Amino acid sequence: MLYFAPRRPGSPWARTNKERIARLEAAGRLLPAGRAAVARARADGSWNLLDEVEDLIVPADLGAALDAVDTARQHWERFSPSTRKQILWWIVQAKRPATRAARIAETARRAALGEPSR
Repeated sequence: MLYFAPRRPGSPWARTNKERIARLEAAGRLLPAGRAAVARARADGSWNLLDEVEDLIVPADLGAALDAVDTARQHWERFSPSTRKQILWWIVQAKRPATRAARIAETARRAALGEPSR
């Protein structure tokens, strides 16, 4: 048995949790509170926030930063999938555009050195 605590508004949904929700829904075991949490997540964007992260899709702004710094893209591609996923998650979780831009700049700078940014 798994215990599900109430989710905080805006908290991102990992693919594993979305798969669990699909199984509960298919089995007719998703309660109204769960349906409401899923509806809120779909409405505020947190349902899909990590989709591209989990698929290791490099956002355009990060891609441009990696391409602008010599060797950054080559080193980025050599990072393990789990390392790239962690970095992408860190970038996506930025609340303000300035924070996101700083994280992208740091990622590109450190990738050029062959170092993960986190």
